[in-house]
Amino acid sequence: MADATAVAQALRLHHYLYLAPLTFLYWDHLLTFGDEVRYIWNQPKTASAYCFFLNRYLAAFGGVAVTVFSYHEIPESWSDPCPDYNRFRQILLIVNQVTVCLLLTLRIYALYGRDKRILSCMVGVGAVLLAVSIWAASRARGVPQRGEPGCNIADPRDVAIMVAISWEALFVYDVMIFCLLFYKSLHTRRDSGLRWAQIPILSLLIRDGSIYFALMATVNLANILTSYIAEPLLVSSLSTFASNMSVTMMSRLMLNLHAVESTGIFSTSTPCATELTELDTLWTRDLERSAHIIAPPRPKSVQLEAGAPMVVDPEPWGDRIQHPEIREFTHHLENT
Repeated sequence: MADATAVAQALRLHHYLYLAPLTFLYWDHLLTFGDEVRYIWNQPKTASAYCFFLNRYLAAFGGVAVTVFSYHEIPESWSDPCPDYNRFRQILLIVNQVTVCLLLTLRIYALYGRDKRILSCMVGVGAVLLAVSIWAASRARGVPQRGEPGCNIADPRDVAIMVAISWEALFVYDVMIFCLLFYKSLHTRRDSGLRWAQIPILSLLIRDGSIYFALMATVNLANILTSYIAEPLLVSSLSTFASNMSVTMMSRLMLNLHAVESTGIFSTSTPCATELTELDTLWTRDLERSAHIIAPPRPKSVQLEAGAPMVVDPEPWGDRIQHPEIREFTHHLENT
């Protein structure tokens, strides 16, 4: 009786940890559907738009299929579908994470001005980590839990370690993406000759990238820990949360990028590249919608005659600034 009670409690907790992030995913879809219609459906379709559809709807429809088999009573006339269900769920998680990683790779590639060396490095590392992840997932064969509705898989310790390896590979790739973003920010700061405090948007670039990395690293590490310390029915119980969170953040990133440029994730604009450059922070919605990165203004100068003083007619661009931090930064530049 005690074992049956423990199993029921573990399954209930596992179901809660699955339903909560799935609800969050669909709730965010509803919140951002108006922006999706405005910036994706009502605009000419580009490669970035199709990437958005793949990322957003693969997770949404895949979640429906997983939910049906997780909670629906399996007819006795069916042959045991649970091994196939478990395989499908693993493939779906891998495809979702590969899609997000691919889109992040394209974004970093664009931020680096489409540098082939950066792309080759990321693709090479990603291919190795993907191969490791697929190898580990193929060896992770859980044991179906009988006597309960739906397909419930228990992972013994040796199987749990294989599951952990797949998520550890993803964590390594996230670290690489964050390092490339941080290096790009340092490089931009060095080229501009200004401190981060003097470039509010550059500091936001670091802040938003750090928030994403901290959030995803925390979730991934927590999910990895379940493989080492949790009981078999709760192994990788945070995988749906980690997957849906990354899909949601990626969808918001792409909506933000499409709001300022039709090329979306393939936009190559970088900070301080021009007088007025689109904001390239990864995760801040309202700033990417309303603000721009401003390099020090380059006034238009006219030489009247030899030896005469220069007449400066600065272009009135202050009214184009919407975010308060940028307006304050612009005012500081004009008064120095």
